[in-house]
Amino acid sequence: MDVVLKLVRELGELRPNIPQLLFSESVWFGTSLKLRKEIIKHREKFPNNTEIDFVLNSPGGMPGDAYRIIRGLRTNFETVNIIVPFWAKSAATLLSLGASQLIVNDWAEFGPIDIQVPKEKRDSPRYDYESALNDEFSLKLIESRAQELYKKMFVDFHQSDSIPIERNELSSQLMGYLPNFYKPLLEQLNPYKLGEKKRSLEISVKYAKRILAQYNSLTAEEATSLTDFLIHECPDHGYNVDYALLQLFLPNIQLAKKISAEYDAKLDELSLHFMEAKEAENHIGFVYGAKPAASPRAAPPIAPVVTASTVSADEVSDGQKDGEGSKPSQTHKEHARASH
Repeated sequence: MDVVLKLVRELGELRPNIPQLLFSESVWFGTSLKLRKEIIKHREKFPNNTEIDFVLNSPGGMPGDAYRIIRGLRTNFETVNIIVPFWAKSAATLLSLGASQLIVNDWAEFGPIDIQVPKEKRDSPRYDYESALNDEFSLKLIESRAQELYKKMFVDFHQSDSIPIERNELSSQLMGYLPNFYKPLLEQLNPYKLGEKKRSLEISVKYAKRILAQYNSLTAEEATSLTDFLIHECPDHGYNVDYALLQLFLPNIQLAKKISAEYDAKLDELSLHFMEAKEAENHIGFVYGAKPAASPRAAPPIAPVVTASTVSADEVSDGQKDGEGSKPSQTHKEHARASH
């Protein structure tokens, strides 16, 4: 961890008077609570500080806590630059949408924001996780294949000289045949589970639109386009959404090289370190170098990032209770295995 702190401190030296707040962790209740405490301590020391660089390295986590984190940051600081040296996946992508400026290097990696739901293992009492989109995608695939099969069979039979049959009769027979053909597949889909997963998926959709409406300059149509892409256009939860894709939607994302070549090189060092890490490099807190510049304006009131009363039971997984220690983040290799 000493190497990470050193590199973040050196990044701060290239950004005079802008404090560096490092968040290298999963996004959940315990880590959002830890971040809240760090913000409070910082504001007590530097009440006039209005701008920070939030250095983010995270495999993701809970969407509700992602919203609480970005809300707390934007409430306490007028300008929140989110710096992504390597990855900000899933819920970390969600909170990145609320940045004043999103600063990345060529290796920065974001990802889809579809909710992951528990799935029972057949050979184990434990659970795997799958996208809440899976059942919906399966149903749409069956519908599409049924339509294609109907058209093909109708054309083939109608144009055949060896099978004389009227169009209405042919259509009637096909409409009776296709439901029975796909019945075994349709019976595996639980309508109640479809609705439940749809509601779960709406959590990320609503938070994304809320964050973009409150903290970004996108129109409602542009926000819907970005949200739809991050939910429906990514084929897998581990899908790599990089600068080349996000810059098509976000006007406030920029490459580190635009700050300076020296800053870009230093961010590359940090990125490479995170990629090569064999163990999770977990840390939440300000990394101080030079003191932040004083501002003549009064600081905005401190707002909580998260409170126990606002956390619903379904947003907190087993072991994520108030007062418990930080849940370790996944390394790059662990997340890659979990995403496929």
